[in-house]
Amino acid sequence: MPPRPPPSPPALTVLCSLAAVAAAWLSLALDQIVRGAAGALVGVPFFGVWIDPAHNYTLRAVQGQAAGVGGWGWSFVVLSGTPVLLVLALVFHALVGALRSPGWLRVLSLGWVVVALLWIPASLAAAALPGGGGPVAELYLRLGDPQAGRWTAAALGLLGLFLAAGSASERAVAVGRAWMRADAVEFRRRLVRVSAGWPGAAALMALGVGAGWAGSAWLLVVPVAAVAAMHFRTR
Repeated sequence: MPPRPPPSPPALTVLCSLAAVAAAWLSLALDQIVRGAAGALVGVPFFGVWIDPAHNYTLRAVQGQAAGVGGWGWSFVVLSGTPVLLVLALVFHALVGALRSPGWLRVLSLGWVVVALLWIPASLAAAALPGGGGPVAELYLRLGDPQAGRWTAAALGLLGLFLAAGSASERAVAVGRAWMRADAVEFRRRLVRVSAGWPGAAALMALGVGAGWAGSAWLLVVPVAAVAAMHFRTR
């Protein structure tokens, strides 16, 4: 049988976007599981996870009260899922690439690593806006001052987005060159937009709307900024 033709750019965008949204839901679930386990280590009772219908059926850790946990303890609980998520996504992406896996698995691994790379800057940006959600905003609430350090969080979010966009674009080119031309910077930028930029924006929209990370200002600025950063960081 002749080999299948590569998918068209619109079809590839749809496929990668579905994978990125699925990866966002997986990342939320993993973050909550790690959060519950981290809380149990510092004395916060962990009663498992449940599906929250109020937030598009995302998973939520069910935790009890712990009066003796201070600021550093809550930082460990709330932020512990972030490094675990990033490490697992990068390891999975590396294994998929090393084993020459089928195309659908490479798309899924790319979507997951893009979500993991954008997770930190997106959560920082969400904490910088009034009414924001996500792990960093929740930490501010736990510490008693929701708007403490919001400009620092915004600056760190922009810096993190710039750094993450370069890594995401490199991985997108490495995965997508099997489907689209990548022999010039114009082609590579188009490839990054199709396979990582717009899918990453879709995943961020899912985090903002589904998980309640942020309001309309965040949804208008952060996904577009992520696409632009990946475009200009592509070389």
